[in-house]
Amino acid sequence: MSFFTYTSPNDTVFTIRNVQVKFGEGVSSEVGYEARRLGIKKALIVTDKNLNENTKWPSIIEEFLEGEGIKSDIFDGTHIEPIDTEVIKAIEFAKNKDYDGFIAVGGGSSIDTGKMINLYTTYPTTDFKDYIAPPTGGGKPVPGPIKPLICIPTTAGTGSENTPVAIVDLTKEKLKVGISNPYLLPSYALLDPVLTVTLSPYYTASTGIDALMHCIECYTAIPYNCRPRPPSPDKRPVYIGSNPVSDLFVEKATELIGKYLRRAYYNPHDLEARRNMLLAAHLGGAFGNAGVHISHALAYPIAGRRHELPHGITVAVTGPAMLEFIEPIVPDKLARIAQLLGEKTEGLTIREAAALAKEALIKLMKDVNLPSGISEFGFEEKDLKELSEGAILQQRLLAVSPRPVNVQEIIEIYRKSLHNW
Repeated sequence: MSFFTYTSPNDTVFTIRNVQVKFGEGVSSEVGYEARRLGIKKALIVTDKNLNENTKWPSIIEEFLEGEGIKSDIFDGTHIEPIDTEVIKAIEFAKNKDYDGFIAVGGGSSIDTGKMINLYTTYPTTDFKDYIAPPTGGGKPVPGPIKPLICIPTTAGTGSENTPVAIVDLTKEKLKVGISNPYLLPSYALLDPVLTVTLSPYYTASTGIDALMHCIECYTAIPYNCRPRPPSPDKRPVYIGSNPVSDLFVEKATELIGKYLRRAYYNPHDLEARRNMLLAAHLGGAFGNAGVHISHALAYPIAGRRHELPHGITVAVTGPAMLEFIEPIVPDKLARIAQLLGEKTEGLTIREAAALAKEALIKLMKDVNLPSGISEFGFEEKDLKELSEGAILQQRLLAVSPRPVNVQEIIEIYRKSLHNW
């Protein structure tokens, strides 16, 4: 029997890859049940020192595990943004200790560190950069499944609990890079809005704006069926471009962020706002299928030189100029973003409405007191060429940009981002 083979030069397949999730106040109490169900008998709780010392969440999670007869240790060495030297220390801490599962408690940094500990203790390498995407790393494929990882976010922003991606700063190269592989998708996520109440206004803003940038970039990514067909299924990239499912997810997430981020910022105990921001961040994790592009690529060299800056802030500061750059290519989608963020677009042309997306982003950034531009980080005109040379290396991200971008255009986006207002 012969079978018809479709031979279009374009890809015709998109991926729907979502973690299994439980959502609701108090759901973190079910971590022991889920860990036992996944066969975990000895777990490493991966968190950060601030969360471990200033809240009870990691120790409470430890008690929930103990209640199901599961042994656990707490590792609280996660950096504010994962740095290769610190991640290597975390891997050294965990190896040879017979952990058969991991529990990430914290923001995206703890979750990404948990992913990398899991990967490198399951499939060790001689060079940390082996699994990192080229051209910076070797691009070695993950050999197979890794151990169970349960994610319990305490921030509403990264959506890392729903992505097969881990991000890390390379100190020597002064660059933030990524490891992308379907096997990195966590096993389970417990989304408990109560755990986000202790998040400070500053980090509420930075993680919330990160979620919004995920949505904007995911929504405007090149359509999945405008990419070349891969030679085989295993060669299809993790980031495959915008698609009908990711569009649905991020439209809802964008609407929620426009409505609730300001409320969560100004009233940390507004549980309705916290609940909806956590949901928005998770839905925005659809970028783990579709991808993010220019602003994230431009954020990585900034973060590589300013490790102390929260990821969301380094992404958002180039957002307005990025929107201006892609507006001629995706005006209909930017017009929709403007609507979802509360702008009035009735009676306007598509291009006029699209221009309001940039204005809506700037309004939100101002309202939650985000930096006005990269000049506030100490960058000047003389730094832009070096930043751009780092950004252009992020082809894993730039490949899904709706508008191709070269070094000179990146320099101009950085220049406009020195001062957004």
